[in-house]
Amino acid sequence: MKFINDFKGSLSNPHIAFEVFEKNLLFLKSFGIAILILAIVNYYSYKNIGIISKKPKLFALESGVFGLSGVVPFLMLCYLRNGGHFTNTQVIHYSVAMFIVFFLLNYVLEIGGLYSATFYEETDVNKDAQNTISKDQDNISYSNKFMNSVSRTSNIVMLLIFLSSFAMMCFSAFMVKDFRPSYIKMKNINPYIIFFVEALLFGVISAVPIFFMASNRGALSKNIVKEFLLIVLKFSTLHCILQSSGFYAYIFTGLPPK
Repeated sequence: MKFINDFKGSLSNPHIAFEVFEKNLLFLKSFGIAILILAIVNYYSYKNIGIISKKPKLFALESGVFGLSGVVPFLMLCYLRNGGHFTNTQVIHYSVAMFIVFFLLNYVLEIGGLYSATFYEETDVNKDAQNTISKDQDNISYSNKFMNSVSRTSNIVMLLIFLSSFAMMCFSAFMVKDFRPSYIKMKNINPYIIFFVEALLFGVISAVPIFFMASNRGALSKNIVKEFLLIVLKFSTLHCILQSSGFYAYIFTGLPPK
């Protein structure tokens, strides 16, 4: 029993819990490498780059919105929480780097076929209905089947990685239990009210690109609204986990929560 209590006590140390979170980030980097490999395999095997070749300007705009969806929440957090740990120059550099990463990530996701499961199937059905059966059509159908297979496999991989990462973050949150959000702005307002609005904005801003993606692919429907709300819920939950895990306290102060 003493060993178990000592083990639990060591895990409750914020430093150790955050180390778990850091290892989780390293794990997610391998996920990025896997996506890149999928994109390379898809391109060189089938030369399929989705709507990038059909709507290059619109897709560039979509990627820009995707990039901003990552940068704007970061700037919001810095405005509300950064107490001088990051200089203004550092914030600008991180924002530019983050925008470039998210901008390029959207291209990689499209080339890798990871958007196919959400948007590709509906447009394919319409196209298949308009074309006559021929040898070329059989080849296209095979390619479409391959793309659907890749997207399904990719979604399964993404789900497994997400669940593993979510479990690790929940572990860190359970051990640290930082339920006291700290803000340098709006100190006259209850911090939990600010946190609620912050979490909602974090989710909404992260989910906005789904409408651009659906519009570019002619797939706007009620299902997209449901997908939007689901993404808002996911990212708002992620925001809560990042808070309770001590991640925000560590990032914006350099120290674990007290």
